[in-house]
Amino acid sequence: MAIVLALGFWLWMPVHSLGQADWDTAKVWTDFEAALQRPENVLRLDLSRSKLKALDHRLQRFQYLRELNLDKNKIDTLPNWIGSLSTLERLSIRSNRLRSIPPAMLQLYALKELDLADNEIEGIPEDIDHMVSLEKLILWSNVVGHFPPSLSRLEHLVELDLLHNEMSFDEQIWVREILPQAKLHFSAPCQCQFDD
Repeated sequence: MAIVLALGFWLWMPVHSLGQADWDTAKVWTDFEAALQRPENVLRLDLSRSKLKALDHRLQRFQYLRELNLDKNKIDTLPNWIGSLSTLERLSIRSNRLRSIPPAMLQLYALKELDLADNEIEGIPEDIDHMVSLEKLILWSNVVGHFPPSLSRLEHLVELDLLHNEMSFDEQIWVREILPQAKLHFSAPCQCQFDD
């Protein structure tokens, strides 16, 4: 009887009150319409390979969302309301068509992991340090050519992946100097000249 009561309490308990270890193992919703029926119970949402060209405004209903996967779609821009997903801790938009990190994304203050690999991103925003919780920034296979000093103010950043971005030796030295404590991933430096 005690086990049944405990199980019943756990099922009744609001999903947003789960601890970090619990939400890491929480259900990953893959059916967007089904998730919309119980948005208060959705912590993890996987919309990868959904042929999305834009984000559905109804994503704003997930007020406790901690992880959002938008990999392998056809998204080329993000809406201004992306910054309203204030509980997000992990966001992956790998293998899309993004050219920039929009200013609204910098309002994701709880975000710890941002994966924008395999896009067409040209630079890291000047105000990247607004993402005060960021620990991991994945930008491999882009065309990143701007590395602002504000990267050095990301106090929690432990990993920056810039593999397969054409970077000169001097650019790699610069990034190493401003992020001496972070684990950095580079490809071999190119013998390239960039126009400023």
